[in-house]
This record gives sequence, C-alpha cells and structure tokens, in this order.
Amino acid sequence: MTEPYVYDETNAAIYDAAVPLQPNEVEFYLELAREAEARAAKSASGGGGRTLELTCGTGRVAIPLARAGVRLAGLDNSSAMLDEARRRSADLPNVEWIEGDMRAFDLGEQFGLITIPVGSFQLMLTVEDQLATLACVRRHLAPDGRFAFEVENPVATEIAEWLTNRRGAFLRNPSRDYISPTTGRRVTSWGTIEYHPSEQRYTSHGYTEELDDAGVVLQRTYGPPMTLRYFHRYEMEHMLARAGLAVEALYGDLAKNPYRATSPDLIFVTKRADH
Repeated sequence: MTEPYVYDETNAAIYDAAVPLQPNEVEFYLELAREAEARAAKSASGGGGRTLELTCGTGRVAIPLARAGVRLAGLDNSSAMLDEARRRSADLPNVEWIEGDMRAFDLGEQFGLITIPVGSFQLMLTVEDQLATLACVRRHLAPDGRFAFEVENPVATEIAEWLTNRRGAFLRNPSRDYISPTTGRRVTSWGTIEYHPSEQRYTSHGYTEELDDAGVVLQRTYGPPMTLRYFHRYEMEHMLARAGLAVEALYGDLAKNPYRATSPDLIFVTKRADH
C-alpha cells in the first residue's frame, strides 16, 4: 500500500472555509441515508440503519446529516481533522468519530449506507489501494445497503489545456477563496495542475494570499502538493464489478442530472452484487 495523504492541524483549521458545502451535497446524501433507514426498519433484523462516511474529515457533510437526525459514524486517517469534528459535534449523541484507514478497517458492523464524498476516493493511487478500499466497503455494507461516492469526471479538453497552454501556469481559483476563520481576512487561492496521463494521475500545486481591506497581500502560503488518481466511467464500473458491487445509478452531479461527457463528476450509487 502507498503512504496515505494525511491532513494536519493547519488543514483542519481552514478546511470547512476552503472547501465549503456544494449545492445539493447535504440533500443528496441525506436522501440516501433516509432511504437506508427505511430499508432497515423493514428488514427482519432491524440492523444496517446507520450511515458510515469514509474520509469524513471535519464532519463537513456528516455533521449536517447528524443534525438532521441521521445516526452515523465517520472514519478518517487524520487525528487533527477528527479533533475538529468532535469539537463541532460535541452536542450530538448520534455521531461517532473513528480514526482509521479506509483501505483497512474493521468496525464489526454493517451499514445501510456508506459514502465517500467530494472525490476522496481519488486519494487511492494504486489498484491495490482502490480494491482494498472497495473490499472494506463491501464487507461493511448491509445486504440491502448502498455505497455512494463521487469522483471527478476527467474532461479531455481540460486535461489538454493543462498539458499545453496552461502548463506550469498558476491561475486564480475563485471557487477556493474563503474568509480566514482566524483573522477574518479574505484569502484568495491560486493553483496549477501537473497531469501524468500515462498514469491517470495529476498533482495540484497551490498557494493562498491573505489580503487586507485594501487588497494588499499580507501573507502568501504555499500548500503541500496533492496527487490524485482520475478514473474513466467504464474503468470504474469494471473495478466495482470486480469488487462485487453493482451500479444502481450514475449521475453527473449532485443534482442527479444524467452523466454526460462534460459532467463535472461521476457519482455512483451501488449495492452488493448478490442482492
């Protein structure tokens, strides 16, 4: 297995500001959680009603679900991110935070819904790591449970732009601008992407600038590079089948629009292939 990417205290302090909830994100996963609860209520055992979010981080998605009444567990490999999640959910009795590796965990429980939001499955860079994660998911999935996850849709024209015209250039990324939770100042984001098509990987490099009220740069901070794997539709469908998971639905975004070549995401909802 490859060394996992682990978010530190600096990431944890700004994560929710820098990676805000997407439109329809909470609603998408809340609907799936409600469906899982309804299935569990009808089952003979009554089990499998809880939701498990892998790479839950600070609870960005999990805490809104818990506040809506969903019983859930969140697993992440970053103690710093989980500390922030615990702080923000101290008043919630229906959420549990677990430190662990999504490639190798054993919780002794099956869940009605397992999720990996916001493309975190792309942190699994090798086939070995990807299949190990999916094996853990299947083992923890209730017989009638669902597994839902998002990955970016690799658009060929955008990749070509980064390999040619944009190569090496740092561009503004307004979607990642935020207000610093510590200073209250505006923070702007800049980034570049280094694609390696033969490996289906890319490495993002970026920095942020904190500005005063007049727009003067007070501080520039360079973040560590992050390498992600990107997946094509049928590659992923074959991998899921190999892991014993059947695709029930495929969407192109969190609003459940049909997947198209230019969709921003590949969002899969799957179930155990034997059910």
